[in-house]
Amino acid sequence: MSKSCKPLHPGLFLLGAATAALVFAAPQTCAEAFRQGLALCGGPLLVSLFPFLVVSALIMRSGAGEVLGVLLWPVVRCIGLRSRSAGSVLLIGLVGGFAPAAAATAEAVRSRELTSQEASALLPACICSGPSFVILTVGEQLLGSRTAGVCLFAAQVLAGWLTAALLCRVRGIPEPLPAPPAAAQTEPPPALDTILAQAAVTYLKLCDFVLYFRLLAAGCGLLLPAVFAPFPAMLLEVCSGCDYAARTGLWASGLCCAALSVQGASVLLQVRTLCPPEVSLRSLLWGRLLHLPLSLALFYLGLPQSAVESFNTLCARVVPMQRVPTDCALLVFAVCCITACEACRLTEKKAQNAVPANKNCSAACKPPQNVVT
Repeated sequence: MSKSCKPLHPGLFLLGAATAALVFAAPQTCAEAFRQGLALCGGPLLVSLFPFLVVSALIMRSGAGEVLGVLLWPVVRCIGLRSRSAGSVLLIGLVGGFAPAAAATAEAVRSRELTSQEASALLPACICSGPSFVILTVGEQLLGSRTAGVCLFAAQVLAGWLTAALLCRVRGIPEPLPAPPAAAQTEPPPALDTILAQAAVTYLKLCDFVLYFRLLAAGCGLLLPAVFAPFPAMLLEVCSGCDYAARTGLWASGLCCAALSVQGASVLLQVRTLCPPEVSLRSLLWGRLLHLPLSLALFYLGLPQSAVESFNTLCARVVPMQRVPTDCALLVFAVCCITACEACRLTEKKAQNAVPANKNCSAACKPPQNVVT
């Protein structure tokens, strides 16, 4: 038997067989999914991603990351990090979305402005959809209310920051890198054509994920009833998930919030492609579980009464929602504060218990002194 035979990966084989069967079984549906995906990649996605991929590379490689990081320094300190470059990554994610934030994180790790542990702890706070997509596409076009889009974006960002802070307290605060030597700071930045070429290649990779997972979401929509179609789409691709969620009618805005929180396998694989291998996605995956209930709670608590009035003028596919009373909002906020304080207390207690144990171990291993013979 030849030793050059590669091992069989059943998951990849089944995925390829399912894709081929879907193309032959529903060619019109596949063609429509590709058409919508290409329109998305050549329209809103191109405007909201490609310029910010270039901007993130220019900011991080020009040395302006530490200067801009001062703007979000209080948020960085609340999360538990101490690197100024973390603030610039948060700012890029706040303005450009998950892809520029992942690219900025990778660039900060390569330039030794962030450690891999700091980058992993920062990902839950900066991996979210950009404001142009959430406010204009999801809020205004799909839900018919820009106010709802603003509330969705604010809920996503705040939930990401809270999730990163909680995970950082539970898993431990990573130590920053020491200051680099003066010789490393004088390294000339790359040429502009190199930055543009890398941004174009990165954008094409992201479009590949969008097209393929939109195809899979369309196939799942054929197999399942219309009521359950949004759920596999939400797990696969965020744009398709929001599109299917907006058509459900019942809980349309809540399902869109859930789709933006989950982000889907497409976004997670894109982040894995952009980030270097030493940056772990474990914090990001655990953060998705915490981000979902937090974002839904913040969205329902923060929806103003004017949004309810605007929802009442829409068609039947958008369900009006009422604002939660102030006492309930304060109660939920108090529970979140108690949870954060309890996590900090447990972390400090664990660290204090570890120090005496190490001292006892060192005292037991130390040879006896002043032995009389």
